[in-house]
Amino acid sequence: MKTIFLVTIALSLGVLAQAQDPAKPGKLPLTITVFSESVSMPNFRNFFKHPNLGIRIGTELYYSRTENRHLLQTVNLGYYYHKDLQNGFYITSEFGYRRFFNNTFVDLTAGLGYLLIDSALPRYKKTGNDYQPIGSTFGRIMPTLGLGAGYKFKTLSVFSRYELFGEMPFGYKGVPVLPHKALHVGTRFNLK
Repeated sequence: MKTIFLVTIALSLGVLAQAQDPAKPGKLPLTITVFSESVSMPNFRNFFKHPNLGIRIGTELYYSRTENRHLLQTVNLGYYYHKDLQNGFYITSEFGYRRFFNNTFVDLTAGLGYLLIDSALPRYKKTGNDYQPIGSTFGRIMPTLGLGAGYKFKTLSVFSRYELFGEMPFGYKGVPVLPHKALHVGTRFNLK
């Protein structure tokens, strides 16, 4: 898992150096979102009843940018607290497409990351006929898929996004991925 984490960071840093639009030098967008996370299959339930809150900070790199569309990559750091289950720290990188309709936009992203989990539940490993306690912190691969919509003002954008992400390998009773969902509300603005 440490190797996957290091490879994800190395690829993200390499893309940072290559993906900036030369027509817009010196501008680095900063994205900040607050989100509610829940463990379940895709739906819109349980976001507001006993919410599990998180925060994500990131940036965007543009491969192609016109007035009507952006082809982009994100790099994000995030944290969420899921009461009685786990704390999650993560780094992700997503490829995406954003389409503008005047100042309104929609976007779609898909990516991969590394999720470091601190479990609130005790963990055990079977050794022979006995179970031994093991550490509560472990890493997982984190695939992501997101759909967002927002509005662009002169110097910033506001948006909401629905995101699905996985925790894999999960392995409990043969289930390969533990599905999570997150509903983000955020803003994006440029720094010089």
